Amino acid sequence: MSKSKIMIVEDESIIAEDLADSLRAMGYTVVDIVASGEEAILIAKEKQPNLILMDVMLQGEMDGVTAAEKIQSSLQIPIIFLTAYTDNKTLQRVKATNPFGYIVKPFEERNLHLTIEIALQKHQYDPITLLPNRSLFRAKLSEVLSHKNQPSFNINESHKYQNYPKIPIFYISLDRINRIKVTLGSKNGELVLCNIAKRLKESIIGIDMLARLEAAEFAIILKPVEQKEKAINLAQSILDIISQPMVLEGYEVYITASIGITFYPLDDIELDALLKNASAAMYYAQKRGGNNYQLHKSEAVVVSIEQLSLETSLRNALKQSEFEVYYQPKVNLRTGKIVGAEALIRWYHPERGLVSPGEFIPLAEETGLIISIGEWVLRTACNQAKIWQEAGFFPFEIAVNLSRRQFVQRNLQERVIKIIQEVDLEPNYLELEVTESLVIQNEKAASKIMRAWQMFGINISMDDFGTGYSSLSYLREFPFDVIKIDRSFVRNITADSKTGAITIAIIQMAHSLGLKVVAEGVETQEELDFLRQHKCDEIQGYLFSPPLPTSKFEKLLKEGKMLI
Repeated sequence: MSKSKIMIVEDESIIAEDLADSLRAMGYTVVDIVASGEEAILIAKEKQPNLILMDVMLQGEMDGVTAAEKIQSSLQIPIIFLTAYTDNKTLQRVKATNPFGYIVKPFEERNLHLTIEIALQKHQYDPITLLPNRSLFRAKLSEVLSHKNQPSFNINESHKYQNYPKIPIFYISLDRINRIKVTLGSKNGELVLCNIAKRLKESIIGIDMLARLEAAEFAIILKPVEQKEKAINLAQSILDIISQPMVLEGYEVYITASIGITFYPLDDIELDALLKNASAAMYYAQKRGGNNYQLHKSEAVVVSIEQLSLETSLRNALKQSEFEVYYQPKVNLRTGKIVGAEALIRWYHPERGLVSPGEFIPLAEETGLIISIGEWVLRTACNQAKIWQEAGFFPFEIAVNLSRRQFVQRNLQERVIKIIQEVDLEPNYLELEVTESLVIQNEKAASKIMRAWQMFGINISMDDFGTGYSSLSYLREFPFDVIKIDRSFVRNITADSKTGAITIAIIQMAHSLGLKVVAEGVETQEELDFLRQHKCDEIQGYLFSPPLPTSKFEKLLKEGKMLI
């Protein structure tokens, strides 16, 4: 039985009470009975009913049609008109409000019930925010566009439409709301959505419809504007409104948003194209760090659509075996022999070919796909190291990078150990590379995890050493076994005396702490000679070999290639 809340606006008390009894018998909740348009507006805002039954003729200065217009302009509550008047003038006024039903008195209860149910189903409220959902948003946008005298559209001639009234469409996504859900729970995540919805409804003037599409995304259709600047100013106001702090369980929380904006008919006249434009512009705003708005621009949208397509492909890449692990040799400077390798992921897209890690790794981080991808790399690399050891290339150490997103994964400590045990690799032949930026996000937790790995026998390496602002203190606080000198130092050690002096100091300091030193990005003989002279332990870089696929790396091992 339905529990939808209905408000009755009827100035004849006997009719109103009979109607209320009928509604309760049907299973509805009657939240109030009011007799005037002015009162209807106030009570609708206060009690937020799911539907309003509105008599056309009411007491006072405001009739039902005017009251309905004002209610729908701010609250978007579906309204069914009840009237004994069927003249054309009345019908035209009623029709202009886009009602969800129109029943002529006297009416049968079954017809009333059916009309209400159809209206409620058509309106489809979002259950959390009580805003219209995507389906209703699309219906409203379709209705708005159908009322316009649409020009024939040509994107190359969009300048012709500058004098048309412009309908702005906003696509809004709340930035990083998952942090709140993870930290404070999903209920507080829902409170954020409701709070933002309430702020937008109460604060933004000129909205034709506000809807919640899904997850943390909203959409707005604005009333037509003459100048784009009005919509742009409104977008900034929305960012300001959303970014105001809110308190959840005693914590002051800040939310930001990314907004994509498109204009009818400047950008397109088709519903789906306009939504795609706004969504892609929003995605572009996210890529620029969030807390900003972006207008639809054809070149930006092309980039954004490519990014969306890349994300879809990335989600399928692992199960379709499109990833491959490459291995870059690590060479002992004292013996000249290959003693291990760093595992590096590569992605061969079936259409685009080789996709740069700099392009897909940040996307994998952002979407959380890095967790499953990183685990696959770790398992693949450990298994390959075991295969090479059993083939006689022993001892052989494999180094694997851990990402920021992986490091906050639950049970990471146990999952890494479990992989080593399943592969049957001795722990001391695995080196996990972490960066300073990774450990500082939660120093206490990072130290605990790293010490557990070290006790198990895994080696821990600080990658990109020297690029952070407090690297020395972290050498004291965290259980590192290896320091990797960043390639930015190696590149300048022979050309810049200060860089050379710093590099020497790093090597000497590391050795005094009992740490091994690996220099990455070694590309010239001069760099190699400098590092060898100052007792660096190992190097990797293009001078000896670039990262190689498994078969080519194995060929190096079989040939016994050495550093001269």
